[in-house]
Amino acid sequence: MGLTRLSKYIIALGAGVLGTLAFAPFNFWWLGLVSLGLWMWLSIKHPSFSIGFVYGLGLFGSGVSWVSVSMTEHGGASIPLAFTMTTVFAAGLAIFPGLASWGYASWHQRWSTTLGKVCLLTACWVTMEAFRSWFLTGFPWLLFGYSALETPFEGYLSWIGVFGVSAVIALTAGGFLVSLMDRRLIPLIIPSVFLITGPILNGQFHPHEDPTQATRVALWQPVIAQSEKWKPEFRDRIIEQHVTNGLPTDANVIIWPETALPMTESRVNSALPDLDLMLLSNGQTLITGVLGQSQGRYTNRLITLGSGQGTYDKTRLVPFGEYVPLESLLRGLIAFFDLPMSAIIPGTQQSLLTHGHLKFGPLICYEIAYSGQAREIADDANVILTVSNDTWFGDSIGPDQHLQIAQIRARELGKPVVRATNDGLTAFINARGDVETILPRFERGILSHTVIPATTVTPYSLAGEAPLIILLIVILTLTRRNEAFIPQ
Repeated sequence: MGLTRLSKYIIALGAGVLGTLAFAPFNFWWLGLVSLGLWMWLSIKHPSFSIGFVYGLGLFGSGVSWVSVSMTEHGGASIPLAFTMTTVFAAGLAIFPGLASWGYASWHQRWSTTLGKVCLLTACWVTMEAFRSWFLTGFPWLLFGYSALETPFEGYLSWIGVFGVSAVIALTAGGFLVSLMDRRLIPLIIPSVFLITGPILNGQFHPHEDPTQATRVALWQPVIAQSEKWKPEFRDRIIEQHVTNGLPTDANVIIWPETALPMTESRVNSALPDLDLMLLSNGQTLITGVLGQSQGRYTNRLITLGSGQGTYDKTRLVPFGEYVPLESLLRGLIAFFDLPMSAIIPGTQQSLLTHGHLKFGPLICYEIAYSGQAREIADDANVILTVSNDTWFGDSIGPDQHLQIAQIRARELGKPVVRATNDGLTAFINARGDVETILPRFERGILSHTVIPATTVTPYSLAGEAPLIILLIVILTLTRRNEAFIPQ
C-alpha cells in the first residue's frame, strides 16, 4: 500500500528538519545521509516538484529560522510579521530542492535502474545547490558539504570542495538506499568506498606552513549592542572602549570586527588623531572595519592603520541587511526595510591586507560563504581573514553555522582563517579547519594567538568545480539507459 498524500508530505517535511541537525551546532552528520536518503526515496516513489519543495520547507524553515531575530529584535517587526516573512524566505529557498525533484521527475525515465535514478537525483541536488548559491546574488547556506568536518567525508574537501562533498554525501546516502530498495548488498560498495577513502585522504593532507613566519595576532571582540552602534550619542563611548581595551601591546597585528568604528574612513584620523602614529612606533598593524565612501554612497570597508597596507571593500552584500531589493517600492514600508547599514553599495577597493610576511585575503561577513570568491581572494594570500557582525542574529544557531562555513574554507584551501566578530564567535582556525582557540559568544575580550601562514595549493584551489562536473557527467553517462539498443 502506497503513502497517502498527507503522509508523504509529513515525511518530506521531517526529512528536511533532520537535515538541519547535520550542521552546527548539532553536528549529527549521519542525519544528513538519512535526510538525503529519505528525499531520494520519496522522489523516486512520488516524482514531483512538491516533494522537493516540502522537503526544502523543512530544511530551510528549521535551518535558517534565525533570520527572524534580526526582524524582531532590530527591525521592529512583530512576531506574526516576522514569522510570515521568514516563512516566505524559507519557501523561496525551498523552490530549489523543488526544482531538483522536478528535474528528476522530468528525466528519470532515461535512467531505468535504481542506481541510475540515485545518480540523477545526486546531479539534480548538487546542481540546485550551486544554482541557489549564485541566483540573485545567491544564498550558499546549508550546503550538505558543510557538514563534513570531523566526518569520514572531510578528506574530500581539499580535492573537490564543498559542492563535490555534497555530491559524495548524496551518493553515499544513495548507495545505502539502492541496497535497501533492491535488496542487494553489491550497491553497498559505493558508500563503503567513500567512507574508507575519505579518512585515507584526510590522513594524507598536510598544509604547507612556514613556522619561521609565525606572527602574533590579536582579535578584539567588543560586544557592542546593535541598538547603540549607529546612534551618534554612543559614538564617543564606543571609540573609547575600542582604544582602551582593544589595543594590546603584545601583538603584531590587531584586528577589529566588521564596521567596528561606526564612522566613515575619512573621519578616522580626526576621531583618533594619534592612533596611526602610535601603531607605527610600536611596529603594529590595526585592521578594522569602517564605512568607505564611493560615488556618494557608503561601502562596507576594511582598512589598515600603522605598519600594514591595504584596503578592501565588500562586494557580496546581504539582501535587506545591506541593501534593499526593489528599494523604491519597499524602503519605508516597514521598519525592517530601513535597518541601519541597509544603503551599502559594492566597493571597488580589492587589495590584500598585509603586515610583514602576512598576506591576509579579506572576506567580510557573508562573503566567506562563497567558495569561488574565497578561492580567488586566497590565491595570493597566506591567511584568510573574515570579519563579521553576527549581533543581528542573537543567541541563535546562525553564528554557529557561520563559523562552520569559515572552517570549511580553511579546509578546502589549506590556509588558516582568522575570524573577528562583534559578539562571537571570534576564533582562530588552522589550515586543517580546526578551531584552535575561540571566544564564547557575548564575552568581551581579546583573543590572541600565533598565526602560522600557509602557502598550500590544494587540488580544489587549482581546479575548482571542474572535477565535480566531470564526475557528474561520468556517472550519469555510465548509468543512463542506452536507448539505441532498446527494442522498439
